[in-house]
Amino acid sequence: MAKLVRCKVCGYVMPEGKLKDKCPACGVAAKAFEPYEDPLSEKRRRALALDLHPIAVHFPTAFVVSLIVIFIVGLLFTGRAAELFLCAGRLMALFLPLVVIAAFLLGVKDGRVRFRSVGRSEILKKKVLFGLLYFLFALALPLVVWLWGVDGAAPLAVALALSVAGLACNVVLSLLGTAVLTAAMIGK
Repeated sequence: MAKLVRCKVCGYVMPEGKLKDKCPACGVAAKAFEPYEDPLSEKRRRALALDLHPIAVHFPTAFVVSLIVIFIVGLLFTGRAAELFLCAGRLMALFLPLVVIAAFLLGVKDGRVRFRSVGRSEILKKKVLFGLLYFLFALALPLVVWLWGVDGAAPLAVALALSVAGLACNVVLSLLGTAVLTAAMIGK
């Protein structure tokens, strides 16, 4: 494994051989770098380098925002155009629970890799709780749009409310994730 260095100003870590005349993250002179020993084993670092959880988290966010936009745009049109938007929303609603559960499972895996245990951290426990709540909203959405439909104002309002509630959970999950972003990872 290559020797690592860390910027004393912003904390950016990189291989020593790739350091040029300034920090690629914050732009200070290279003299601000110091030797750095990675606290993680190579196996844990490789698992984290896949960035599966951040990718999986951003996908459901984009998905639920798209659903909200599709449902709202469907309200603005009539006839065939409205029908197409609402049909797209119904199809997306079917897949939202799968997307959310995939992100949830990857989040639990990521929490175990980063912190060795999800159960010790109050913040991670809250993330699990809001992840489950998000899943319940995501699970209710296809039931509403497929069993009740989205043709009337009331079912469409419920579908929109469930989508917004899912987005709210997503925002809370993001804020909680940001809170542990700079936490030191335990052990090798």
